[in-house]
Amino acid sequence: MAVGLAWMALLSSACGAEADAGPAADAEPRAGDPEQVGPFAVGVTTLEAPDPAGDRPLPLTVWYPARAPAGAAPAEYQLEIGVLVLATLESPLGAVREAPLDERGAPYPVVVFSHGNGGLAIQSLYLTEHLASHGFVVVSPDHVGNTFETQVNQSLALPAAEVAKLRPLDVTRSLDALFEASAGAGTVLSGSADVERVGAAGHSFGGYTTLRVAGGLADPQGFTDLCAGGDGGLLCDGWEPGFQLPALARDPRVRAALPQAPGGAAAFAPGGFAAITIPTMIQAGSTDEVTPAAAEAEAPYAELGGPAWLVVVEDAGHFTFSNMCLLVDMLGLTIEDFDDGCGDANVDAAIAHRLINRYATAFFQHTIAGRGDFAALLTPGAAPPAGLTRFDAR
Repeated sequence: MAVGLAWMALLSSACGAEADAGPAADAEPRAGDPEQVGPFAVGVTTLEAPDPAGDRPLPLTVWYPARAPAGAAPAEYQLEIGVLVLATLESPLGAVREAPLDERGAPYPVVVFSHGNGGLAIQSLYLTEHLASHGFVVVSPDHVGNTFETQVNQSLALPAAEVAKLRPLDVTRSLDALFEASAGAGTVLSGSADVERVGAAGHSFGGYTTLRVAGGLADPQGFTDLCAGGDGGLLCDGWEPGFQLPALARDPRVRAALPQAPGGAAAFAPGGFAAITIPTMIQAGSTDEVTPAAAEAEAPYAELGGPAWLVVVEDAGHFTFSNMCLLVDMLGLTIEDFDDGCGDANVDAAIAHRLINRYATAFFQHTIAGRGDFAALLTPGAAPPAGLTRFDAR
């Protein structure tokens, strides 16, 4: 599929947003329908989170509410394998690189997004740009050693067991770098981010990561026994005797969690999800085969120790919760397991993404932005809303 045609699919889910869609009034824009593109224009920039050990710095992509000049060129994202640029992608919402921060609502609530196994920071533009248009600063790391690049060149991959240990630390490093940039002067991120209003989101392995930084307790001995017995699946890839998975990986700054199609439930201790006491919304797909909803979403939801929501999207597969189907298709690649959510039997991506954005945006507006008027959208009715097979809250 040609790059231009492929990204029309993303543009359709963006509901026709324009690069100069930012409001002209001096008052802070009012929060709108969470399913539609928000009232802010979107800016995008990059940072790097340094590694104290010096050998694994993290590239970060940051989206933020902006005052984009009329007629400004949309940002372009490069999909790279080493020094080879495979594709140049235009922002679906017309985000403008290095656009001035819209200071009317600053500092803004923050969401840190963790990509899936073999994903990348820009894998879920439908969500990350959408949240920025609704008044959030979104920071997403490339989890070095576990990115799309490693799907093509396995020699660059870190063992999954090691990545399971590193990923929550990557989230913490990403927040540290963002807040340092926000506290500094002279950049588009100066004064942008509110350290008191932080949420975390992530897809698949990023959903596991989100549950860990939210306070979910792992079972170090149970994980060792699982991997030693050869029954641990992906998380045990590369495991060796002596490896210890930390029991706790909580980042106390995270006040709300949104795991999407999460995996890795077997690594958590019995009752370990009960240790998560912050508001948590688990989103899942009814036909997900990589991380089946019953074991990886519904069972953890039943245990959660704080306010909890469960959203199960009808006919959604694993990669419905990302733009990875589009990325793989436009590159003409065939990679095992990337077809779960990309088939004709799955819900159309544009429809699914509007539903996912509706509940994700309402959730973060309610829990970290402090907008109580979104509570009604988070209250289940007698039957699931159209497009969902299950919508629960407790």
